[in-house]
Amino acid sequence: MFPCKKVSFLFLAALLSLSSLPCLGAQHTEAAATQSPAGEPAQGSCGKLTVMTRNMYPGTDFADILAAGDLSTLFVEVAEAFAEVQASDPQSRIEAIAHEIQTTKPDLISLQEVALWQTGPFDPQTPATTVAFDYLQLLLAELAEHNLEYEPVAVLTNLDAEVPALGPSGLFDVHFTDRLVVLIRTDLKKKHQLELGEVEARHFSTLLTVPTPTLGPITIPRGYIAADIERCGESFRFINAHLESFEEFLGLPFPFFRFAQATELLQVPAATGLPVVLAGDFNADAESPTDPTYQLLLSAGLVDAWEVTNPNDPGYTWPLFLVSPFEYVSPYQRLDLVLTRGAVEATKAKLVGERDVTPRRPMPSDHAGVVVDLRLMP
Repeated sequence: MFPCKKVSFLFLAALLSLSSLPCLGAQHTEAAATQSPAGEPAQGSCGKLTVMTRNMYPGTDFADILAAGDLSTLFVEVAEAFAEVQASDPQSRIEAIAHEIQTTKPDLISLQEVALWQTGPFDPQTPATTVAFDYLQLLLAELAEHNLEYEPVAVLTNLDAEVPALGPSGLFDVHFTDRLVVLIRTDLKKKHQLELGEVEARHFSTLLTVPTPTLGPITIPRGYIAADIERCGESFRFINAHLESFEEFLGLPFPFFRFAQATELLQVPAATGLPVVLAGDFNADAESPTDPTYQLLLSAGLVDAWEVTNPNDPGYTWPLFLVSPFEYVSPYQRLDLVLTRGAVEATKAKLVGERDVTPRRPMPSDHAGVVVDLRLMP
């Protein structure tokens, strides 16, 4: 398990070093890996599958926290970051994501940056446990409100960190947890049209470590969830991944960490004889012909669902805003991808949450979501 230290989340510093988790096999995961009883294949839509990938956006940027040169500045920056989370209106943003799901009804959903924010009295020895915003529970509750039946296949805890904040009433603790989640439609499970097999949730072995002036070195866990799924007799592997993003910010000439994590994806969860559906936030610009990570994925035989179904549309997914979710900007990179390999092909792909259509409400995320219809072939 990644240790819960009195530190905060990522975003930038100057130097970095190669690091692995000290206990790779003991990372914090919650997985439902039971096999459902076999059922008769359904008729009609059985060979069809819809998947979504959605970055939920934690609600703030952490750059000023990591750049803080002394403790008093650090505590003020943490309080300001938490205030930004509150001002981003997580409830409204998650309601919008639930509406996207209601409209598209994906069978499987890859979620990244599924934040859990907790607060508590200032106490260096006791973790903060009062839940302010639990993005996963908020989303599941909103889905249930609309009679949409989903449950987590697995939850992978990435960064889990806490640091004091200095607000108008004095010091208090803010605890941030970053999670990777896969959701599955339970109504299809009940009908035996979507069967869940083996599930694995792991951190990558190559991780970025960032030194900071006040918090010391911070290792940033990133990882993947891989689940074997049977859809009406046809099996495939579904993988949710979130790769490193900070090489460009640090001015490095090559995205070493992201490239190494993509290599591990290909060598471990994607190394299967099953058809593969890989959906996530790859932080690799698919519209840049020179992006090495994207080219690596394609060279391994993966097919970009967006390129197949929308060859004349760049399909940019990021950034939809730079500072505030109430201030839309036009995106210019395509970071959120659904890739396939083997006996599965994309028939349709579209973006969700990419337009500034609610000027009085926040954008759901700084990323657009991607929804893809697939056909499983015998």
